[in-house]
Amino acid sequence: MSTRHDDTASLVDPGSQKRIDEVADALRRRGGSATSAELASDLGIHPSTARFHLDRLVEQGRVEATRRHRATRGRPHTVFTLVSDEGPRAYRLLAQMLVDEVALSDNPTAMAIRIGQRWGRHRRGDLIAVLDDMGFSPAAEEGGIVLRHCPFLDLARDHPQVVCSLHCGVVEGVTGQAATIDANPGVRCVIHT
Repeated sequence: MSTRHDDTASLVDPGSQKRIDEVADALRRRGGSATSAELASDLGIHPSTARFHLDRLVEQGRVEATRRHRATRGRPHTVFTLVSDEGPRAYRLLAQMLVDEVALSDNPTAMAIRIGQRWGRHRRGDLIAVLDDMGFSPAAEEGGIVLRHCPFLDLARDHPQVVCSLHCGVVEGVTGQAATIDANPGVRCVIHT
């Protein structure tokens, strides 16, 4: 007895979130809206199986089901439409909450340095390139690395002991060397290694 392992055969696993995500991806490829029969045809699965996964997506709030009346006789079609995840993002608020929490810790500077070091260790390589990717617009000068732009300026002004220490930790993590920072948020910050 042989077993068949392919993508469409695996879609019948009713308990798998991966399978539900595959149906959502198929719906996305159709422009975000389709019937269970259309998706079943696309995926090579039975319409009942497609409907099962679509119902799970509805339960998760990722898809909405609406009835569409047909131009011909017969029952209305149920059309499944992806719920848009477009909308405002609140990364600034999230950053503010996290910085505020670190600032309330027993030693915010040490905690921020540790966080930066951990993050920086996963980005070893060219320090200037890492800082540039982060948005600092760095420039190597004789006295160190000048950060010509601070992408976190609002937070750095409110909590320099956290934000600037975090940056220093990133440098240490990337380079594997001790670093210091002459922090003047909004004016001129220089990193020394």
